Amino acid sequence: MKSPRLKYEQRTFTHIDEMAETLLHEINEQLIRIDMGLLPNDVQTRNYAKFRLMHLQRSFGENVPLSFRSTYNSLWSQLYRLEHQDHYKHPYIQQLLIQLRNNDSSSAK
Repeated sequence: MKSPRLKYEQRTFTHIDEMAETLLHEINEQLIRIDMGLLPNDVQTRNYAKFRLMHLQRSFGENVPLSFRSTYNSLWSQLYRLEHQDHYKHPYIQQLLIQLRNNDSSSAK
C-alpha cells in the first residue's frame, strides 16, 4: 500500500488525521465565507475548497475513514450546491451544449 501524501502546499503533517482535520476545517471556513457573501461564489474561490478535497481524496485512497466521511461528503455537497447556485458548467460541457444548440438550429431550417 502506498503511504499517504502528508504534504499540502508548503505544510507537512505528521499524521493523516492531522492533515484531514486541518484541511476539512479550512474547506468549511471557505464555504462559510462564500455563503455569507464575504467571498465571491466563483470558480477561483471554490477551487480553494475543491483542491483541498481532491488532495484528501488522493491521500485517503480507496476509502475515506469513517471518522471523516460525513464531514467530507457534506463539504462536497456544499461545494456542488455553490456551483449550482453560480450556474457553473464545466468548459467542456459548455462547448458540447453550444454544439448541440447549433446542430438543433441548423436542423430546424
